[in-house]
Amino acid sequence: MSISLAEASKLSNDVLLQGIIETIIKDSPILQELPFIQIVGNSLKYNREKTLPGVGWYAPITGDWVTSEPEFEQVSATLQILGGDADVDNFLKTTRSNIQDLETAVIEQKAKAMQHEFENAFLNGTGASEQPSGLYVLLSDTAWTADTAMEVGDIVVPTEGLENGFRYECTAAAGDKKTHGTTEPTWPTQEGATVVDDQVTWTCKYGHWQGTGANGATLTLANLDKLIDLVRGGKPDMLLMSKRSRRKIQALVRASGTVLETRPGMFMEQIQLYNGIPIQVNDWVKDDYTVGTSDVCSAIFAFQMGEGGVCGLSSPEMLQVERLGSLATKDATRTRVKWYVSLALFSTVKAAMMTGVLD
Repeated sequence: MSISLAEASKLSNDVLLQGIIETIIKDSPILQELPFIQIVGNSLKYNREKTLPGVGWYAPITGDWVTSEPEFEQVSATLQILGGDADVDNFLKTTRSNIQDLETAVIEQKAKAMQHEFENAFLNGTGASEQPSGLYVLLSDTAWTADTAMEVGDIVVPTEGLENGFRYECTAAAGDKKTHGTTEPTWPTQEGATVVDDQVTWTCKYGHWQGTGANGATLTLANLDKLIDLVRGGKPDMLLMSKRSRRKIQALVRASGTVLETRPGMFMEQIQLYNGIPIQVNDWVKDDYTVGTSDVCSAIFAFQMGEGGVCGLSSPEMLQVERLGSLATKDATRTRVKWYVSLALFSTVKAAMMTGVLD
């Protein structure tokens, strides 16, 4: 069972913890909506959906039934420690008229810092330096390169900037390793179609990465629609982008003679909608990703949230507040805010990204 931070705060009797959670989620559309699975232990091993099983139509009595199994990739996500210490100077506590206001202000700033860092890792986490892997890493695949040895089961996408929303699996039958050719093949765009690349046969699979061109390209509504269509099994729950990309979408929609719809959010803020999908902006969606010769590209992410899509992982306690008390090394009182947290992508067809987005 998964639970959002907002719902978790309702189950806590700790007023300070409730205040920290409200501070964290107030300015974060990600944390307002993202559900978290509470896990016991320090990691979760799960099966990531790759391909659905096939079915068919069969004649009565004489029909020859064909077995078709779903494909899963077993992956694991490890909880990482996010947190920090909020120190309140004892001199200020003694001389200020309202001690609670001072302590609250210090802890609130620490909570905001945790929100910023989680959002950064949610998008750009590398899986190294004690960070979880973020969406940019989870949705990236290895680009095709010329004259390279491949193994059956390896996955590639077209060369940088030309990603087309499909992945290609090496399904060569003979031998463990093959070498593909020196010229990039013409990639099929139908699920299950194949293309021969020297000694390798590539089979087309649904993917989640849409490029815009070898050096990026100006955002168009047509490309945005393609991104949305990469998320299968329903519409995305969110379109996450930079402020620059949102401004471009607003301009494109106005130029078409219409305006974006809006609806109230959790804190009664107005949320813009594109085709009924909430548009959310985040400062950690960069406008300086490099694609080809362009180093001013942005990205747009579309995803469903929940136990079948993008989901957070947390220890059962969720956010924790520890009052450590007086310090021996300085005249201050310390409160520690920490969170054992990570991120999981349960299905490769429930999230997608478009890269190479220019203004």
